Amino acid sequence: MKELEKKVLQNKISFLEQENRNLLKVIEKNTEKTFLKEAYEELQELLKAHEKKENEISELLKATQTVLETRDFQKTAKLIFDSCARTIGAKAGYVALLSDDGQENELLFLEDGGMSCTVNPNLPMPIRGLREESYRTGKVVYNNDFMKSEWVKFMPAGHMALRNVLFSPMNIDGKTVGIIGLACKPVDFDENDARIAAAFGDYAAIALKNSKTLEELEKANETKDKFFSIIAHDLRSPINPLLGFAGLLIEDLDKGDIGSSKNYAALINTSLNHYYDFLSELLEWARIQSGKIDFNPEKINVSKKIDDIFDFLNHVALAKEISLTKVVDVEDKVLADDKMLDTILRNLIVNAVKFTNRGGKVHVEVVKDDMGKIKFRVIDTGIGIKDKDISKLFKIDIGFSTNGTDHEKGTGLGLHLCKEFVELHGGEIGVEPNPEGGSAFWFTI
Repeated sequence: MKELEKKVLQNKISFLEQENRNLLKVIEKNTEKTFLKEAYEELQELLKAHEKKENEISELLKATQTVLETRDFQKTAKLIFDSCARTIGAKAGYVALLSDDGQENELLFLEDGGMSCTVNPNLPMPIRGLREESYRTGKVVYNNDFMKSEWVKFMPAGHMALRNVLFSPMNIDGKTVGIIGLACKPVDFDENDARIAAAFGDYAAIALKNSKTLEELEKANETKDKFFSIIAHDLRSPINPLLGFAGLLIEDLDKGDIGSSKNYAALINTSLNHYYDFLSELLEWARIQSGKIDFNPEKINVSKKIDDIFDFLNHVALAKEISLTKVVDVEDKVLADDKMLDTILRNLIVNAVKFTNRGGKVHVEVVKDDMGKIKFRVIDTGIGIKDKDISKLFKIDIGFSTNGTDHEKGTGLGLHLCKEFVELHGGEIGVEPNPEGGSAFWFTI
């Protein structure tokens, strides 16, 4: 009996051992499947991350090519925005530049992503709310629950709902000059999105700086070409008359004709004086462009300065029967560069006398304006300036010049020199009609 029980027990043990082996095989098989599944899922995640990284690199390369090849900044900004939005997955947004006064965004374009929005895109976009933080810090900022944020109060009526928003600044030389706005990503923005947006913001800033540099270079080159054509004409044109008058002078001196000789000598003297003025102004302009002109502000008695210029022009004013008057309503001496201020005032007063008919008036007034700046006005009762010609003044590349009321000639450089010197003083210059007839040129320092 015991043998039988022992045998039964051994059979049970054998059975259990076999069951355990079978169970271990099942466990091993399932474990292998689980491992393979987890490995497969991990591999899929790695592939997705790799594809995402490849996509980021591809879009950044496109942006690089855009910056290098596209000169129109608005077009460049749109292409950079599209690459940034695709990479991050945002559905809407815009690119805007900071206004000159630093108070508003000036919208370049808006992408609404096909969502309903009835806001007029021409409405002002003050620098406030979340975008103000980006302008202030020069860093990317974002919010993933915008409609419940404190910033939602700034949204105008009719604006589409924004699930989330992100702002990336465009920084040039440490200053934020514009912004890329992104919105409505299906999932939350994260730090990786901020990193990508910052890179595209840098690309946009480089493109803007390049665009401005190219524009300035093209303008400078165009100005140079036109300026040299002016110089070539004005340097050459007085020579032939001078040679002709000199030849006639020699002939008359040989004949002993003193009367005609004096006339030719006077004409030569007038031409040489004009030529000297032109060369002096040309050299002054060249010194400004080369950066070799010194700016030395000092306290100047402007009343005496104007009197000295009046004395210099007295013989011309008397010949044309023009009265020269002034009112200086400034108690203190004015801080300015003496030579530059002299050039500005002398040019404007000489022009006023030149373009005023016999018996007219030239009046100079100096006052302090509401902003605390010193404002000079040179007012004449002369022939005035045609509306179509006002835009040509102060521009070296146009070389605008007309003869005075007694056929006095100008160089075409005087007003441009005035503008350069006024701007070195941090001021402005302009012209407006005189209600009594004539013109009123003004400038501030």
